[in-house]
Amino acid sequence: MIEAETGSGSVMVAESLGKWYGEVIGLNNFNLEIKPGITGVVGPNGSGKSTLFKLMLGLIKPNTGRISVFGQVPWANSQLHSEIGFCPDYESLPSDSTGREFLSLIGHLHAMEGTTLSKRIEEVASLVEMSRAMDRKTGGYSKGMKQRMKIAGALVHDPQLLILDEPLSGTDPIVRKELIDLTKRLNKEHNHDVIVSSHVLFEIERMTHDVALMYKGRTVATGDISEIRTLIDKHPHNIVIEGHGIAALAKALLDEDYTVSVAFNEDRSGITVQVSKPEDFFNGLPALIGEANCSVSSMYSQDDNLEAIFKYLVGR
Repeated sequence: MIEAETGSGSVMVAESLGKWYGEVIGLNNFNLEIKPGITGVVGPNGSGKSTLFKLMLGLIKPNTGRISVFGQVPWANSQLHSEIGFCPDYESLPSDSTGREFLSLIGHLHAMEGTTLSKRIEEVASLVEMSRAMDRKTGGYSKGMKQRMKIAGALVHDPQLLILDEPLSGTDPIVRKELIDLTKRLNKEHNHDVIVSSHVLFEIERMTHDVALMYKGRTVATGDISEIRTLIDKHPHNIVIEGHGIAALAKALLDEDYTVSVAFNEDRSGITVQVSKPEDFFNGLPALIGEANCSVSSMYSQDDNLEAIFKYLVGR
């Protein structure tokens, strides 16, 4: 077993951490310390975020280096597992089960039973604002409802640490704001430490200013996001928006000072917006959607732009 040492009060410490799969490198000489509160982990596909979470959850062992969570080695540590709740980025809800059945299953996996489990299910359902949908099949849930239920599953056993892997992915701007507000409440009002990952740095900034930027298995920047914002703002940000009635939204966006350009896709069901002030864009978008009376089905950041940011930060 690889032993770990940790700084006082740290949620997670990784020192010279390495993990590879054959010839594929997941993490390479990775160093990071995460303090209590909300911490954002941002990086493009292949940056090593998923590998880091698997190591924290004790699902895999590192090849080199050390990792600790709350001062303990994660591998084969059932006591530590009870202190971590994980919301995966993939579809994990059984479509033929109700929300209540899903949370009951999760509770049973954590040895919860009877009235204790029933009471906790009601508490968690209320916390994520899903009480009215508990007896509906999860297969009929909207994307936002599914994300809420996955977070509820991570909360059932009342863990100290929540790991939320891309919780905003695929949701519309209104749902994103609601999930951001929920994440902040989980920390401020319910005292959970939260690690949340995203491709979109400016979404993380709406939850916390404590950020770790990952690129090709390493950390390239950590700390308060204000310290690197000036570097990020040198790169116009590209966001793809898809849905119905998008033409009206495109017209509205062109009138905003932060919009550099707007381009339609081939069937005009979506647009790519390039903005110079991403924070202003994300803050103002819900109001613009309402004024344009359009329906947004998906919104995401283009990896190519994020890749350029990270290449700039590592001096390539």
